[in-house]
Amino acid sequence: MLGRILGGIATSLLFSAFESWLVAEHNKRGFEPQWLSITFSKAIFLGNGLVAIISGLFANLLTDNLGFGPVAPFDAAACFLAIGMAVILSTWTENYGDPSESKNLVTQFKVAASAISSVEKKPKEKTPNTQLSFTSASR
Repeated sequence: MLGRILGGIATSLLFSAFESWLVAEHNKRGFEPQWLSITFSKAIFLGNGLVAIISGLFANLLTDNLGFGPVAPFDAAACFLAIGMAVILSTWTENYGDPSESKNLVTQFKVAASAISSVEKKPKEKTPNTQLSFTSASR
């Protein structure tokens, strides 16, 4: 059970840390606000969809066509991870956040909960209640 909880926390951090960094850097550098939504939409298509397709094709090439065996895609992934790490370490700067807003963890959680609860929710659209009736014709 503890593993499931920690796995959920790790997954949440994995999928939110980069987005948080991106939003902070975007605001820090003074880019146009609408560019952020464009960046996220391109990341969904290119980062998730297209890269997944190309990765699958490359894995197939390594295992079937080049005959490196079933472990080759994982070895290739480790190589790409090392290349990405080298690029990130050499080109990205650390984002420590806004030093003027140094608050303790409890205060940050209170602010976050307040922001989440203040979001207006759209009313659900009413869909017409259509029922399908099936009739069986007996012969």
